Amino acid sequence: MTKSLWHINPKKIFLTLSILAFCVGFASAMPDGKVVDLKVKDGSNSSPLEFVAVTLSVPGQSGVKGGYTDSDGHFSATVNPGTWQLEVSMVGYKPVRRTIKVDRDLTFTLPLDPMDSLGEVVVTAREARNATSASLIDTTAMRHLQPSSFSDLVALLPGGITKDPEMGAVNSIALREASGITSTDDYTTSALGTAFVVDGVRLNTDADMQRTPDTNRAGHIATGKGVDMRSISTDDIESVEIVRGIPSVEYGELTSGLVNIKRKSGVSRFEARFKADTQSQLLYAGKGFDLSGDNTWILNTGLDYLDSKIDPRNNRENFKRVTGSLRSLKRWDNTPARINWTSNLSYSGTFEKDDNDPDLSVNNTIDYYKNTKHTFRWDNSLVYAPSNPSPLQELSLTSGLSYSNDRLTQQKHVASSRVLPMPVSTVGGSNYVGYLPMLYLADYRVEGDPFTASLKGAGRMRFGGSSLASILKAGVEWNMSKNYGRGAVYDIERPLTAGNTTRPRAFSDVPAIHLLSAYLESETKWYAGRHTITLTAGLRETQLLHLDKKYELSGKPYLDPRFNAVWDLPAVYVNNYPLNFEFAGGAGWHTKMPVAAYLYPDKLYSDFEQLNYYHNVEDYRVMNVMTYIEDMTNYSLRAARNFKWEARADISYRGNRLSVTYFRENMKDGFRNTGFVHTYTYNRYDASAFDPYAAGRAPQLEDLPYTPQTYLAVRSKTTNGSRTLKEGIEYTIQSRRLPKVNTRVTVSGAFFKTTNSNSQPLWYKPSIIVNNQELQYVGLYDDMDGSEYRSFNTNILFDTDLPRLGLNFSIGLQNVWCTSRRTLRRDGIPVQYMDADGTLRPYTEESMTDPYLKQLVRNFAESSFARQTVPSSTTVNLKATKSFWQKRIGLALYVNRLLAIEPNYERYGITIRRYSTPYFGMELNLKI
Repeated sequence: MTKSLWHINPKKIFLTLSILAFCVGFASAMPDGKVVDLKVKDGSNSSPLEFVAVTLSVPGQSGVKGGYTDSDGHFSATVNPGTWQLEVSMVGYKPVRRTIKVDRDLTFTLPLDPMDSLGEVVVTAREARNATSASLIDTTAMRHLQPSSFSDLVALLPGGITKDPEMGAVNSIALREASGITSTDDYTTSALGTAFVVDGVRLNTDADMQRTPDTNRAGHIATGKGVDMRSISTDDIESVEIVRGIPSVEYGELTSGLVNIKRKSGVSRFEARFKADTQSQLLYAGKGFDLSGDNTWILNTGLDYLDSKIDPRNNRENFKRVTGSLRSLKRWDNTPARINWTSNLSYSGTFEKDDNDPDLSVNNTIDYYKNTKHTFRWDNSLVYAPSNPSPLQELSLTSGLSYSNDRLTQQKHVASSRVLPMPVSTVGGSNYVGYLPMLYLADYRVEGDPFTASLKGAGRMRFGGSSLASILKAGVEWNMSKNYGRGAVYDIERPLTAGNTTRPRAFSDVPAIHLLSAYLESETKWYAGRHTITLTAGLRETQLLHLDKKYELSGKPYLDPRFNAVWDLPAVYVNNYPLNFEFAGGAGWHTKMPVAAYLYPDKLYSDFEQLNYYHNVEDYRVMNVMTYIEDMTNYSLRAARNFKWEARADISYRGNRLSVTYFRENMKDGFRNTGFVHTYTYNRYDASAFDPYAAGRAPQLEDLPYTPQTYLAVRSKTTNGSRTLKEGIEYTIQSRRLPKVNTRVTVSGAFFKTTNSNSQPLWYKPSIIVNNQELQYVGLYDDMDGSEYRSFNTNILFDTDLPRLGLNFSIGLQNVWCTSRRTLRRDGIPVQYMDADGTLRPYTEESMTDPYLKQLVRNFAESSFARQTVPSSTTVNLKATKSFWQKRIGLALYVNRLLAIEPNYERYGITIRRYSTPYFGMELNLKI
């Protein structure tokens, strides 16, 4: 019987494709005829182009010769004399087709013009022409967008939506996620697992441990949420590649995507930018210097300042950012090898403040919150490339050092509704403590000093000939992160919250995280006739070092195999213009290790009142508590793993392009807080018969009768309990500029479906009082506690470039066809329950008739599982730029929601009325 394809082991398929990708062909033949010697270079900067496909064919005959250019842009072939048709093509460049007559040996140079040459102005993100789905954003697109921070650039991605700046909370990135997702800390692994790389060095946030027990400030804390995009200025950025698909194994510590940022480098005029909008003002200045006089030593500088009012009517809440950098590039070209040394010194400061208005507060008090962060980075990169042709293409050594000074300061008036014990006990067991004041002023300060270091050595080699060639990349990377701060510093007799469950702990006591990884990757190009097949296969290994043996992660390596394939079909010429087809796909694993706050959480302090004797005479008052100190470390914590695959089709003709991508991602073990049942026992002492006047003192435990008590509570610790399933379709249609009106039309959008759910059983304890006591039963539910989100949008952009007038403007139609949310069905009947003795028992039908156990049944209205859909809306956005004086002065403006069509809709019989107001800004650009 023939074996079904569906039963073939996928591991064997992957191994077969990997072997094919790694193999390198060597072929030799005795030359005869005439030699065609061709050198291909970039038409914009005259640099040699590698891996350019060259085809030589005789019209009307089936014989075809061809291959690829080498690292010097050189291609050579021996052909018979006659008339040959030469076709030269490379992804991202305009193809060349010409007829040549070969009657002798020919040697010539051929320039290829980029698809987006100097005459082409692209004001939106472009789909990259490589093995995986990625978006490219250059300075032209950023200048037209007029961003305030990196957060604004995300709107250029397929499925992205233009939003007003939100500087009052952490801006975490969300790639390929449906809009309208309710923000929760249980599903932040996708943002944490998006790697930001700046000039080859990853922005490491693993040692960030800032925190506050004030839940109202949770949105201001970036710990465990990845990079806060508010802190990244765009003015010094030359280009950004946002990889949404399967990135190279050269990049690790990611689950969801890669943001690869390249900053400006090169001699340039003095540039200045001033932007003002409804909420903020921004000022930037930068310049590139030639320190050597021959462009072999270049220094770039940049300084940026942003002042944003969260609400223009309220100057008590604002966000400020200051960034600056010195970037040096030194080149040595007159040696047997080309050597580049890049050294970058950067500073980034963010200042967040939020004060309440005393006239609007209950106690006429001024509570305030301040969060400042000063980050210093020093990155270096040394690249060695042999000048003479050899298999070795490049050796590089990259290092990064980063130090942050994080200070969170909060002052708050705390009021209690009853007398509470003072949370001062630091030793487990019975402790005499004082009384917490009913009203007091708490001063809370968190001092974090995260430090990170990285070192990466990498190499690149090329093997093979013109028809089959392979690039082999390998590298080793080490990362260290450690927080040297003092942690939370405050008076434990005046905590920030009345029910305080922590005690001060120095961040410096937390061990450093050491991460070691290595990778090997081969990119093989196979020229088969007029077909080009590119296979990329790689493997990355990652593990934590110096981790205590108690951890499951200790000594455990994680392997990330990744594979991408691209098939370029022969061009079909229509009216003498090539119609190109390309199909691509890829799959792979991606891993993100836990951060320090997950590996080393604070201990949990629980105080249970044993004796609360509050007397009018202060000397007779006494409070005794039983203190439990628990280690909340989850030694079974694993790395978060995400398996992604995608398939893409790409068609282009005469500057018009259509790209469609289907993707699916399944991360089953993201980080979240999961509840566990803890059992506590203590004594409740009865002092009702005690006479302090007769004894002349306060009561003591030895004098009083007591009743043993058992208390069940659900406590949380970090686990791998989150599942995030993403799937959808992304599409981009981009036209060439229409003649006469010089307008390009870009249509992009996506359908996203995102399902967030809990992948572990859920403990729940109802807050029910029975016989003047809290119910001491806890139910265990097979409950996903999840939601499904969907969104579908289409953005249509008409951008017009009028060089003679120095005018560029665009009109964008943003269509959100629908967004919806559906709560996954939940079963309110527990599968098991735990009683006060800590015994786990099955929950049966008889349990449902018990007057106490039936309280564990949760009732959900059927309407709570219905899909909630927000109907379509359309907004019109306008952006325009006018340049003067040989493009040295530019004026620009933008208006979001210049026109909005948002129909009302009904939900549960209630009419939901939507409205929006325009958001506008303008800026001045100078080049001197």
